[in-house]
Amino acid sequence: MLISLTLIASLLFSLEPEKIFQGKNLQQWVKELDADPEPSRMIVIISALGMFDAPAIAHLEKLAIHPDLEIRSKSISTLQQMGKVAVSSLAKLSANGPKGVRLLALTALAGMGPDAQAALPELCALTDHFDKDTKIRALAALGNLETTGYPALPWLINSFRSAERDIAEISLRSMGQVCGWKNNQPSGNLIEASIKLAPRMGEPGVMVLARLLKDMDAEVRTNAAKLLGEIGAKAIKAMPALQQALQDKDEKVVDAAFESIRKIKP
Repeated sequence: MLISLTLIASLLFSLEPEKIFQGKNLQQWVKELDADPEPSRMIVIISALGMFDAPAIAHLEKLAIHPDLEIRSKSISTLQQMGKVAVSSLAKLSANGPKGVRLLALTALAGMGPDAQAALPELCALTDHFDKDTKIRALAALGNLETTGYPALPWLINSFRSAERDIAEISLRSMGQVCGWKNNQPSGNLIEASIKLAPRMGEPGVMVLARLLKDMDAEVRTNAAKLLGEIGAKAIKAMPALQQALQDKDEKVVDAAFESIRKIKP
């Protein structure tokens, strides 16, 4: 009788040796943690948990909201060191944790650079947070995503318009990073220059332009509509946004949206 590949794979997986660190498996480290050891010993245990990858994440998440600052900090830095596998947990802590935890998690995500790309939705949402420190760290983390953070452009543009100088400055810096400008920032209208990059970005660029069809600035909306038309059939996913733009109060936006619809789906 032939054995299915799935069964073979499951058998091989079951034969993998259990991960051990300093003579203990994950369950043994967790058991020691549950015994409520001294803070200094908890720090050692947290470091050990970081060696067990994904199975240890839930325990580190719980420790990340511990009353003791050192334990919180160690837990979050351990999650950061675990890399991409822990990004969703850090994003969750950034979005839902109390301020101290939120800021530590955002700093951790910023330190991960492009590896934190999966946290982009939470980071974008936090650019509109009521707490200024949270806004600044979310904006910095978005910039550190480099060009993988280009989908955040609409949020960065909105923050760039802030009347608060420090918010505007960090937004500008992050715009430059996600646009890949580095030391070659263009002269002139930076918002317009950043939007013109969208056609080179593939589907993420299309979705950026689709979102910018709701921007507060009619000129930005018009330019976004025109660029979608230049992309042509590959901008089909922006069609619902373009159709909605036909109801725009600005005549130039309506005309640009109509022409782009014709080009995308003749």
